This record gives sequence, C-alpha cells and structure tokens, in this order.
Amino acid sequence: MGEVYRAEDLRLHRQVAVKVLPDILSADPERLARFEREAKLLAALSHPNIAAIHGLEEAEGKRFLILELVEGETLAQRIKKGPLPADDAFDVCRQIAEGLEAAHEKSIVHRDLKPSNIKITPEGKVKILDFGLARAFLDQSPAGGIADSPTITAEMTRPGVILGTAAYMSPEQAKGKSVDRRVDIWAFGCILYECLTAKMAFPGETITEVLASILKGEPDWEELPKDLPANVRAVLSRCLQKDRNLRYHDIADAKLDLFEAEAELPPTPLPARRPRTYLWAVPGALAMIITGLLIGFALMRNCRPSAPSSVVTSIIKVESDHWLDGIRRADMTLERPSRTAMAISNDGKFIVYSAIEENPGLQAKPQLYLRKLEQPDAQPISGTEGGINPFLSPDGRWVGFWADQKVKKAPIEGGVATVICDAPSIYGANWSHDNRIVFTGGISSGLSTVSSEGGTPEILTRPDAQREESSHRLPSWLPNSQSVLFTVMRHGWDSMPWIALLRLETRDWKILIQDAADARYVSTGHLVFLRQGTLMAVRFDLAKLETIGQPVALVENVMQSFATNTGMNTAAGQYGISEAGSLVYGSGGIVPDPKHSLVWVDRNGTDQPITAMKASFYAPRLSPDGQRVAYEALGRESHIWIYDLNRGTPSRLTAEGRASAPVWTFDGKRIVFAWQKSLARNLFWQPFDGSLPMERLTPSGYGQYPSSCAPDGKTVALLESNPDTSYDIVMADIDSGRTRPFLNSKFQERYPEFSPDGRWIAYSSDESGREDVYVRPFPNPGAKFQISNEGGSQPLWARDGRKLFYRRPDQVWAVDVLTAGGFVPGKPRLLFEKSGFGTGSPIRNYDLSLDSQRFLMVKNEERKPSPATEMILVQNWFEELKRLVPAKK
Repeated sequence: MGEVYRAEDLRLHRQVAVKVLPDILSADPERLARFEREAKLLAALSHPNIAAIHGLEEAEGKRFLILELVEGETLAQRIKKGPLPADDAFDVCRQIAEGLEAAHEKSIVHRDLKPSNIKITPEGKVKILDFGLARAFLDQSPAGGIADSPTITAEMTRPGVILGTAAYMSPEQAKGKSVDRRVDIWAFGCILYECLTAKMAFPGETITEVLASILKGEPDWEELPKDLPANVRAVLSRCLQKDRNLRYHDIADAKLDLFEAEAELPPTPLPARRPRTYLWAVPGALAMIITGLLIGFALMRNCRPSAPSSVVTSIIKVESDHWLDGIRRADMTLERPSRTAMAISNDGKFIVYSAIEENPGLQAKPQLYLRKLEQPDAQPISGTEGGINPFLSPDGRWVGFWADQKVKKAPIEGGVATVICDAPSIYGANWSHDNRIVFTGGISSGLSTVSSEGGTPEILTRPDAQREESSHRLPSWLPNSQSVLFTVMRHGWDSMPWIALLRLETRDWKILIQDAADARYVSTGHLVFLRQGTLMAVRFDLAKLETIGQPVALVENVMQSFATNTGMNTAAGQYGISEAGSLVYGSGGIVPDPKHSLVWVDRNGTDQPITAMKASFYAPRLSPDGQRVAYEALGRESHIWIYDLNRGTPSRLTAEGRASAPVWTFDGKRIVFAWQKSLARNLFWQPFDGSLPMERLTPSGYGQYPSSCAPDGKTVALLESNPDTSYDIVMADIDSGRTRPFLNSKFQERYPEFSPDGRWIAYSSDESGREDVYVRPFPNPGAKFQISNEGGSQPLWARDGRKLFYRRPDQVWAVDVLTAGGFVPGKPRLLFEKSGFGTGSPIRNYDLSLDSQRFLMVKNEERKPSPATEMILVQNWFEELKRLVPAKK
C-alpha cells in the first residue's frame, strides 16, 4: 500500500510512522473518498492492540497517513526463528483476538491479517497494523476474481511476494465473493497454526498451489506439537472451516475457547529433589507442598501481569457533524477559552467539551458536546445550550456546567438541565465522590460548595487581603473529599498565582506551590498543575498533604488563560485527566503579548509610523515638551516605558509589580501611574528618568487609575473602581494623598480630563443608557453639558482648550467649544474613520500633538491566535508520568 518512513512529529514531540500512499489513490476520487472515510472511522477506534491512526494528510500532491510508530519485530520475523512455545503463542494470539474483537464490534474488518501485519513490542504488547485500510483501498464490491483479494496487485505478482499474502486468504476471498468479519477469523486460525509450527497452514510453491490448498486442502495437523491440548485442534478446526457458516461467527468465541485450552497446558515440571532421610515422617506435608506449588504456578502463569501499556497519542477534532434548522453545524472551535473547556470521563471512554460554531452568519453561542472515543464525531448534548466550563460526575452519568448565571447539570446523553444553584459567573468547578460540587462563582470570590442535588451554596473560603489574596478559583477535590486544591490569585492580572490546599475540617488553607495554577491530584501519587503553559507534576503525600521533591515538566505548550488581549486572565488550563490514565489537552500555550505600532494620525486619517519598533503599546502620553512618549507595555507583566522621540530609544521606568496608565505631571518632570503587586492598584509617581524611586500617592482598598493632572500641579483626576457604584471619578491631592469624590453616581463615569485652564472636566457616562461625553465645571461639579449626541468616550482637549475630541469605535470626532463667560459646545463633526486603532478601556488610548493637528495613536497589528480546533489525547499517559516522575523508592 505504499512506502513507510520513521518521522518525528515536531508539534507533539513524538516518533511516528509516515505511510506514503500509492498515486492510484489521488487519481481515483471515489477510492480516495472511501479511503478517507475509512481512515476517519479507524481514527476513532482506540484499543491497545491496534496501532493508532493519527491523521491523513496531503503535501505536494502526495497523500500520506500519520500512524503510531510501533517498535519491535513483526510476528513474521519472530516465527522465522522457530515455533513459539505454546504459552507464548497463546498469549500473542489472545492479544490479536482482543484487537479483532474491538474492531469487529465497530463493524471494522481487517481483510489482510497476516504475521507481517502484526508487531510485538519489546514489552510483549501485540499491535495489529493497517487495520481496515485494505478494505478501503480496494473495491468493496465482489469482482468475481482473485484481483479482489486484499493485497494482490500487479506489483505483488513477483515470486516470493504473493505466497506470503494469499496464504492467509479465506476461501470466499479467493473466490472473489463478498466478505465479512469471518475472513479475519480464518486468518487468525492460519496465524495460530503458524505460531505453533513455524509453517504456513496452506503452503505452496505457486499461486495456483496456494489457492488450491486454501480451497481444497487441509493443514498438516501432524506438524502441531504432540503435547498440545486436544481442544486447541478444535479451535483451529473451527477457525479454518471452508464453509464460513460453520466457522466461528465471533472472534470472542475463539478467544474464550483458546483461553480454556491454555489452562490445560501442562505445567513446567519441578526440578527433581535429592532423596532425604525422614521423608517417611512427612509424606502428607510434602504432597501438600508439591500440590500447592503446582496450583500456584498455574495460577501465576494464567494471571501473570501484562506488560505496561504503551503510550498512544492521537488528535481529537473539535467538530460535530449534525444539522440544525436546516444548517449543517460542523465547524467548531474552542476559541482559546478563558474557562476550562474540556473534561474526560474517569474511565477514559468519552470527552465533553464546550465549543462555538464557526459558521459565519450564525450568532455564536457555546454548547457542550459529547465525543465518545469509539465514534468518529461528537454530538451536541441537549439541554446545555450556552454552557461553558464542563465538569463530570465521578460515575460519568452527569455533566455539570455554567449557563445563564447558574450552575447546572444534565444527563451525559442529553436531556432537561437541572439548576443546582445561582452563580454570577464561574471560575472552576469539580464534582466529588460524595456528590458535592465545589466551585468559584465570582471574579473576586472564594470557594463555595453545594450538593449535586441542588441547594444553597455554603461558603468555604474568603480571600484574605492580609495574605495578598484577591480570589480563590479552579478548585479540585482530593480523593477523601475532605480537602480541596485551588488557585490563589493576588490580583486580576496575576500571571504567577499560587496553588493552595484547603482542609474542610478546619477551614484553614496553606500555600503548596508558587508560580503554579489549576492543580489536580492523580492516583499515581502526584499533583499535576500548570506553570506558564507547561504541564508539571510533583510527588504528593496524600496522608500528610504535602508535596515531595521538586516539580518536573511533562508537557509543553498546553493552552492556559493568561491572555492580556482578551481581557480574561483566569489561569485556567485546557486539560483533563481520567482515573484510567488518559490525558486530554489543548495545545497553544499562553497567548503572547500583543505587538502594536506607535503612529501619528492626521485629521484626515493618514497615519505615519513614529518608530519601526513593535511592542505592546498602550495608553501613550506625549510629554508637555513633546520630546518623549510615556506608555504602558500591556502584557502579562505590565510596566511603564519612556520612548525618546529624538533618539528613538525606549527605556523601562518601573521594575517590579504591575504598572499601568501613565500620566505626565503638568511640569513634565514626573509620571503618575497605577501600580500593584497584589490586591488593588493605587496611585504612585516617579521622575520620568528613574532618578528617584517611586512614591505612593494614594492608599485605597479600591482599584485606581490616574487619568489627568490639573494645571496647578496639585490635583490628579482618577478613576476608582467601586463594587457598589462601578467606576467613579475621584480627585486626589498630590501633597496629602487624600481623595474626594467628584462623581460617584450609580452610573459608570470614566475618562476624566482637565481642560488646559483647569476650569472644566470632560468625562464619559452611561447615564442615558449609552456612553456619551459630558463636561462639568471644576472644582465643584455644577450643570453638565452633553458633548456627543450619538455615543462617545475618551474625551481629549485641544492644547488651546477650544476643541474637544472624542472617540467612537474606529472614529474620531471633534467639537468646537467656547469657555469665555461660560461653556458653549458646538455641533460634533466626524474627522475620520479608520479601523485597526485600539480604543482602550478604561484608560484613554490616544493623545494629541502639541499643535493639536495630529493624534498619537496605537495601531493594532497583532495576529489573532489560531482557533482551537483540536485536542490531543494521550492514552496510558500514567506510564509516561511514572517514568518522568517516579515514585520514591
């Protein structure tokens, strides 16, 4: 069927086999379509005795399969060394039968089973290769001749080739008749015979002799070992019945009969013992000992532990092939979710994930989907429309999720969803073995628990400000259901959170690991967690509730939500682990910091780059002398930078913590900015050249952003985030640090800007139901004047105070104003409309040149991350975990 190469998968860092298919596939669209359908079906077939198909790809007009690379020798190579011992032959054939049984249950037939299509790994694991592909490669309808057989082609008519393939054909294949699973049972009998004798069941020197032997002859039964149990011959006879109606109808029957035959194998004789005196005294005891040894030996042989299962990695597409309202709904994406979007059942047999339609014209709404590993497609779970953050009951019968500001559950096969409790939001949830759900229901909340049957949640933790804790999230039960792992965030943008452990008995918690998030305990005795997009593991003492040793990196580039350009920084990881030892995860790592351009834009909308440098520019502010630009480098680590326009060089001002929203003092000597290391951000200032350390200006338990400095140099207008009144405008006295409210209504007021003469404050408010720009007098707020008439924000005064500019998405507007003897606004007019320039919230994201003719703006040039359209499934992953992080000896 083609040439096979060893290759390295650079994305998943694994060795694979690449099978380049014959050109005949590409030349025949019908055959190619059939082959693709078969490959897709087989990709959903997961069994430890069947080599996995990872994908069917195309490059430069060549079609090729990506297959599991199986190390070891083929069964054909092993048989060349001589007959296998009976127990070894039975072990090999039992594993072959188990693989066939799993495939036949899915109506998949191999049609080309032979020793060269079977590999034995160094650990003794049997793998069947090329399962079902011959059936897809060749015409499925009977052709009435030998050419319809699974492997006979023009290239295979050379001497020494056809004999090794035709020898395993069933009589119906040799006659060109239609086939079913019984052709595999015939081939199985041929393989069992050859394992025991090292000779083909139906030999011949020519193709004619081989086919004649299959159609008319019988195997040479005298070649079988003399001490073979009689019922082994019966198994072979039933497998090799020429009339398929008399043949085994199910490979499972052959496997059971073979198991019984294996039990009758004579045990290995015990070594002879030298006669000793006094044996006459203990004949009964000696007889009992010998009998016990014989029984124990037989039990040990029949119950010998199987070799460790090999790790199998495959791709699970995020897709669902179904129709709704006359529209095919197939293209799905996880879209770099900010909550955990996938869960795998404890038995490892199915995955539930939250996905969104990619079809244009459809209103995107997430839903949960069920992907059984035995099936090629996922199906939507009815009752979970709008659902995110799936989590499964331990028995796999229910899926919990969040939708409509409620925690809900639904049967795994779909049905009416049941409300468990109210929750404003969701930041992780987990279902215990005693049917309790632990979850985080708010962005600054602690942990709560509720019965899976529903009820009023019980609060377990509240973030402790004295311990630099802003929120508790991403909880996960330990096996005893009396302790919970969770993630501690010190502030909303914390990119280096902590993992903590809560004891329910005392309600005390302790920090376990720093720079870590989203931990889960696994039965191998490890904690698995994420550190900056890398899956890590550390040994864990479940009795002492303590980690042992240092964490070890396991899997790189796991998707984790530390995204600065989406506004969501939940630290949630996209991975799930089953109790059976499977790992599923989404690749993609952490969203990189955005790259923007700093540009001048004239009043016609023409932009001109200021520098060729690309950086995460945000909230640029031109110095009063026009020589420098202060800006925030908005990323996972946010700092204030100063860009020298004359020299074209950037320099970093802040060194630690998270700094944002730079504002020049009126004399141009200092930068006022918001800063935080944990908890709420407050106002600090520092000389722009870094000649002195930063100093605190305002102490507050609320988050604050500076917006504008008054011309008198004594007052800073700032934005304060109040949980009761949203954003308020507050005035801070620079000398004393005291603050007083300026506007603190129930509405959201933002972007306060002093006029050049300090007599007026421009700002935005959503009091009308939409955000508009207003002006009030300062220092005492009096009558307000509405500036924008169809929405607007981010007001900015011209340097002479005679114009006000403001923004709508992709638009810049201007309004002439008169301030002599009062305040009189003119009619708004559109200056230009241009997409791709960041608007910013809640900080003004543009500034004005000294002559007020050009705007200092940020041009967005980051690329959207690739949609998350697939998940990676690693079966038998615990073997890899134990190898990389072995238990303490």
